[in-house]
Parts: sequence; structure tokens; C-alpha cells
Amino acid sequence: MGGYAGVEQPVDGSIVIMVEAAPQGLMQYTLDPDARRPVWRAVLIAHDDAVIGAATSPEQTADLLVRGSVECIRRSIPSLDVGGLTMRPEVGPNDNAQIVAAGDARFLRSEWDAVVREAEAEAENELDGA
Repeated sequence: MGGYAGVEQPVDGSIVIMVEAAPQGLMQYTLDPDARRPVWRAVLIAHDDAVIGAATSPEQTADLLVRGSVECIRRSIPSLDVGGLTMRPEVGPNDNAQIVAAGDARFLRSEWDAVVREAEAEAENELDGA
């Protein structure tokens, strides 16, 4: 008998992160980018001006923004392990710069499912309040 009975095993998947390159901006992510209707989780974040200001190139700034975003996501998905991210700049939702990062991710499905349920409940509450 295996010693893993009843212990959830991580799943291999992928992640897409979009983060605005602004002192305070929107960070959005999904762990099901290939789904027919992916669920996106949006979080308003504030960047540490001293850390971002210390970056010596646009590439280093992008790396700091994405690494900070991954750490923020880990607050909701502690098991998240991300590797091999590719990054590209885009125009963001407020006509400012945004970094889009995508790559492999390993995580517990139950943690992502909890985030999805929370996002769906928030969307339902917004509809009820409108």
C-alpha cells in the first residue's frame, strides 16, 4: 500500500500572470489558461517604490513585478511552484505598461478550486448589489 492515501497530490499545469507596471496596479492571474472559459483572479497591488526604483533595466523591473506577483498569489495558493516563465510587455487596461508572464505551474487543485469559488462568490455578490 502506498503512503499517499488521502493526501492530495499536486497537479502540473500552467499559469498566466498580467501585472501593471505602475506604483499601484492590477494583477490578474489564472491557473487554467487553456480552459474554454478561464477563471481570472484580480488583485489590486501596490509595488514597493524603493525596490522597483532600484531596478537597473526594464527586464529587471519586469522580473521584480512578476516575482512579487507570484509571492502575492502564494498567499491564496501556498503550494504554488512556478518555473520557466516567459515575459512580454503589453499595453495594460489603463493604457499603461503591463507585463504578461506565462509558464509551468504545479499546485494543489483544492487550493485553486477555493480561489475559483471565492471569485465566483464575489462576482455573484456584485451582480446582486447592482
